[in-house]
Amino acid sequence: MVSLTLQIFILLLIILIIWLRFQLSYWQRRKAPTVPTTGLYKLTNREHIAYSYQRAYQRMRRENKGYAGIYTLIVPTLLIADLDMLKLILVTEFERFPDRGFFVNYKSDPLSKNMARLHGELWRKIRTKITPTFTAARMRQMFDNVEMIGRHFIRVMEKEIGRHNQELDVRDLCARFTTDVIGNVAFGLDCNSLEDPHTEFRTMGDKTFSDVNPLWDMLASHFPKLFTWLDYKVSTPELISFYSRIVRNTVAYRELNGVRRNDFLQLLIDLKNQPHQEGEYQLGMDDLIAQSFAFFSAGFETSSSTMAYALFELAKNPQVQEKARQNVVEVLERYQGELSYDSLNEMSYIRQVVQETLRKHPPVPSTKRVCRHPYTFPDKQSLSVEPDVQIIIPIYAIHHDPEYYSQPECFRPEHFSSEERNQRHPMAYLPFGAGPRICIAERFGMMQTMMGLALLLKNFKFLPCTRTAERLNFDPMNVFVFSSKAGIYLRVVKI
Repeated sequence: MVSLTLQIFILLLIILIIWLRFQLSYWQRRKAPTVPTTGLYKLTNREHIAYSYQRAYQRMRRENKGYAGIYTLIVPTLLIADLDMLKLILVTEFERFPDRGFFVNYKSDPLSKNMARLHGELWRKIRTKITPTFTAARMRQMFDNVEMIGRHFIRVMEKEIGRHNQELDVRDLCARFTTDVIGNVAFGLDCNSLEDPHTEFRTMGDKTFSDVNPLWDMLASHFPKLFTWLDYKVSTPELISFYSRIVRNTVAYRELNGVRRNDFLQLLIDLKNQPHQEGEYQLGMDDLIAQSFAFFSAGFETSSSTMAYALFELAKNPQVQEKARQNVVEVLERYQGELSYDSLNEMSYIRQVVQETLRKHPPVPSTKRVCRHPYTFPDKQSLSVEPDVQIIIPIYAIHHDPEYYSQPECFRPEHFSSEERNQRHPMAYLPFGAGPRICIAERFGMMQTMMGLALLLKNFKFLPCTRTAERLNFDPMNVFVFSSKAGIYLRVVKI
């Protein structure tokens, strides 16, 4: 009996080895160019995966390869360096590459049913429903709420300067500001994290990313049927309970008492309650929970990081900081000192500062697409991609390519002057993505980030201090976003 068991085990092991060898020869069998993937990404605390992709990208560029086959775990993956191919994938042939390939638990994890993760027809229906909520007119309606919190932000900064002898962790303060903004706009709640950094909303905001296991999430995205059977949840029960409770209680209160606000949640409530035609998708409570969660988690982290990284770069580049400050002062003088939606949009150099920060430190340093229909790329040595093949878009590597950006390691907002911008390939700048799956809240993200920077530069100067790092260090375990591994300390002086 023991001998038979051993024989069966050996047979299964041999079959597994043969299958793995076959699986890992996918690109060789298709005679596609490859790059070495040994050590491409190790789950260690040494570096972010974006730098691994960058090395592979740079090798591809040196060898004049527009693409290369690699493996994510054991899944065939295509790494793209050719921008024309990127345009085909993200825009022109979007219908063949429509999904990001994330795992979604439709049964018991409502937070995973957000637009960033959804795929197929359900993503399309919800995207169509929600897109009108992010028009310029809607931004105007939300502007006053954001501006009110921005004024509070300045008062808190003034108090913190005295309390900490001018040396502040701007990363933490910016996160508290965007937590209050997004909490107000997404949920209609006064989070008050500017005054109390230990509020529940602020704590849950940090856990939104830190409590997601990147390895398990990657495995779930590659083997969705197995993980659906296992009822795997992307978010922890604590996060699911917290955000579900907040949305359900707020919606119930507003509907019972006839309360209305100019915020994102109100727009979702109106979409849920509006009459719909037969066959049209009707938003339910789980949709409100999922989309509110996505708006909060993505909006607070990416915008706060961008603000903090911008302040870090401005402290290191005082001439750029002064030019940005003068841009704020000059525009406000034309508007009699009033910070409004129109005056903010006229701060062209502040916009360039934000854009350059997003180029140098993109919050999402890489993204992916999944092929859903067979496709052969034109003029690419007849490269054919089959369904379920994943495609990696190395955003960070593209943003640091000297062919597209002169002195890519330098902080130069002039990269986004109209002259330089018009000379670049449209796919050379992808902080919000491109095509039908471009970030739906791009306009809001730019608005809150520009407003925060404009108010800060008008009231304070930012300088390096003894605790200021030489360069930004990003958490390698947070593969989804560029998240600073430690605080970003600067000397802040009231003007």
